[in-house]
Amino acid sequence: MADGQPRHSPAGQRVWETACDLFYREGIRSAGVAEIAERSGVGKPSIYRNFESKDGLALAYVKAKAVPSRVWLETARAACPDDPLGQLRHVIAEIAEQISAPGYRGCPLVNASVEFPHRDHPVRVAVDELKAEYLELLAELVSRLPVRDHRTLAYMLQMLVEGASVTTQIYEAEKSATALKEAADRLIDSYLER
Repeated sequence: MADGQPRHSPAGQRVWETACDLFYREGIRSAGVAEIAERSGVGKPSIYRNFESKDGLALAYVKAKAVPSRVWLETARAACPDDPLGQLRHVIAEIAEQISAPGYRGCPLVNASVEFPHRDHPVRVAVDELKAEYLELLAELVSRLPVRDHRTLAYMLQMLVEGASVTTQIYEAEKSATALKEAADRLIDSYLER
């Protein structure tokens, strides 16, 4: 997923980069403020001045790791003008490329949702809102196709994307990426009205 990095002081930037790396590789809850301070070389007071709290830092991380759905939509439309099916396939292919990239450790939003199971926690609220935006993006793309029940198809595509992201952590990443594209094509084809 893309980084929409907020601007910080040089010390804040070191904290930000260290925290993002630790949160992604080890998990948000397992990376403590003391470890972030030690690895970034920035004292705890400076961390709190820049981010107010670890939850504030985690929330900024989740939001920065999300690719705005509008960016995906605009990129797909530019790549495949006047071709709704091509646009949908473009988005799926972009996701497949991301999940097969070296060092991919799963979707940062899904990882955060597992760590923050209580739906009223600010990090979880942000994750749920961002994932809902992704689902709306898929629904918007699917709605332009001659398909029955575009909302159900969009939801099923989202499930495929999430499943492929998880299986990259268990099996070969390239195999999961290829399977995502193939399964999405088959699913879309099964919904097309003929």
